[in-house]
Amino acid sequence: MPLKNCEFEEAEYRGPLFNQLSTSSLLWEPGQVFEKHIGIDHALFTTHAYLHALHGHHAPLDGVVLSRYNWDYIWHLRRSKKKLPSFHLNVFIQAKRPQYGRYVPKVLKAHGLKSPYWRFEITPHQQVALEKLQQKLKGRAIVCYACPAFHKESLLHKWTVEPRIVENSTFPDISVLKGHSAWNFSMPGAHGVANIDPTPSEGPSLLERVSSLVEHNGNATGSAIEELAMLSQAVKSAMESVTDEASYLQARFFEGARAIQQLASEFADGEELEAVVSYGTVLHFCYLNRLNWLVAGNAG
Repeated sequence: MPLKNCEFEEAEYRGPLFNQLSTSSLLWEPGQVFEKHIGIDHALFTTHAYLHALHGHHAPLDGVVLSRYNWDYIWHLRRSKKKLPSFHLNVFIQAKRPQYGRYVPKVLKAHGLKSPYWRFEITPHQQVALEKLQQKLKGRAIVCYACPAFHKESLLHKWTVEPRIVENSTFPDISVLKGHSAWNFSMPGAHGVANIDPTPSEGPSLLERVSSLVEHNGNATGSAIEELAMLSQAVKSAMESVTDEASYLQARFFEGARAIQQLASEFADGEELEAVVSYGTVLHFCYLNRLNWLVAGNAG
């Protein structure tokens, strides 16, 4: 029996998932620490005429999507010498939309999956880039996928309101999917079966993995700027290692990296320039690979 698409879009899941992760006591978005320098809680791009009419405009205003450029605004406005918070663990998560089946095939049932079950497919060249990133960062980062263990829109609303999106999602590690084409699962957490040849995998939950790595890296002494430089070098190495199928993506990455270097040099120098370029490069990598970047550590 062919698999069916879930009732909601990927973006509808991705939003509440990362909101709930970033409001936990363990994880936060790197940009959150700079919120007071920007002075807004949330920004969005909309062409809805009603919203503009409320503020006396007859047509949508011209503008740009600031999320493409926020590394510039954040560092340009941060002229004080305020010490940046330390962070010793990075979490890179790619959200996926599942397909679902009412009955589990025998080959998957033999590995413990139950009905109903869900499945998402991976993008080969993207998988390779994320594998390389994980290798470069070793024990300093979690690189994984996220996918809901449900497919009904009513459950998306339920887990968003409660909120329990995280507890009802699967988070397979990038390494588990190496050499495979898809992830099959019938419960939240890290238990599932990878294809091509069915390979069962089970491990601790995402937040358990975060807690473990935070404890492991708790005595790290590197500064935030050193951490950013290490991340920047890691994402560059990852993009240099992807396969020929991703040549267009590679071109966009390195073109963007050059633009970041050029723009940053116009208003920063020394240590600040290094920080701006590193931060922008990591955000650029995440944008192209559709990743959300969260960090853990001492945010105080």
